[in-house]
Amino acid sequence: MRNRIALIGECMIELSHLAPDRLAVGYAGDAFNVAAYLARTAAPGTADVQFVTLIGDDPYSARMRESWAAHGVHADHTRTVPGGQAGLYLIRTDENGERTFHYYRSQSAARGLFGPAHPPEIDDAVAGHDLVYLSGITLSILGTDARGRLLTVLDETRRRGGRVAFDTNYRPAGWPSPAAAAEAMSAVLTRTDIALPTLTDDQAVFGDRTPADTIRRLRRAGVTEMAVKQGPKGCVVADRMTNLSIPAVPNVQVIDTTAAGDAFNGAYLATRLTGADQKQAAEAATTLAAQVITHQGALLPPPPHPART
Repeated sequence: MRNRIALIGECMIELSHLAPDRLAVGYAGDAFNVAAYLARTAAPGTADVQFVTLIGDDPYSARMRESWAAHGVHADHTRTVPGGQAGLYLIRTDENGERTFHYYRSQSAARGLFGPAHPPEIDDAVAGHDLVYLSGITLSILGTDARGRLLTVLDETRRRGGRVAFDTNYRPAGWPSPAAAAEAMSAVLTRTDIALPTLTDDQAVFGDRTPADTIRRLRRAGVTEMAVKQGPKGCVVADRMTNLSIPAVPNVQVIDTTAAGDAFNGAYLATRLTGADQKQAAEAATTLAAQVITHQGALLPPPPHPART
């Protein structure tokens, strides 16, 4: 059975430092990273991975589309905005591989997602998928009306039998306050089937202290499946009743932690879609995340011949 997955968000030009005066160009963004790693991990023929966004008609946006295809990600529901352009961000990493981001995205075409100019047929197309994925960063680039329209799409997805996966993925620069983020994210969480948060994000937004706090809050919101990421401490997976801790891969030489959580999410979802249980999915996810953090930048090089699924 081929699962149809739609991932909603923004892909940007990624500039990462190779040296103080040398930059590598890539194309990444949290929801797209998840799409790429989901496509990479999925068994051949089991997943139609679609990235849903708006892009410009500039040369970098065209190259971006080529990058998606190289990673096995399709763009049937992405539209081009005449005169639009891609957003850009720079990554700096410290000696421990921890990263900071510097964004230049105020004019990004993706900020028009679910806005007045976004074609209404996209709403129906997205709602027809088996799984719809989005993140807190997706929400942060949308205005109030666009978020309301997106919530309607999520409701329709679930009405048709699809599921919603959500990672709170909090970047303070994208929000006026943690309270504003909490309000927007809470509206999505009441429509979420699979939650994939990082504990430090939910500590900042919701005041959680431990994974158990996060799991209790998500259960109250109606979420039935959770994987709470804790970086080098691994993760805790849970359903309505049970919790299980999964350790991280030990003794990993960290180069760059960019997209570790996205790799986790992609591998977790791909593995779950095969019918594997949460423990198996989390183990596959922590293994891929450990591989990603030994590499500079958000994305591992694409497979030589990505399968068209």
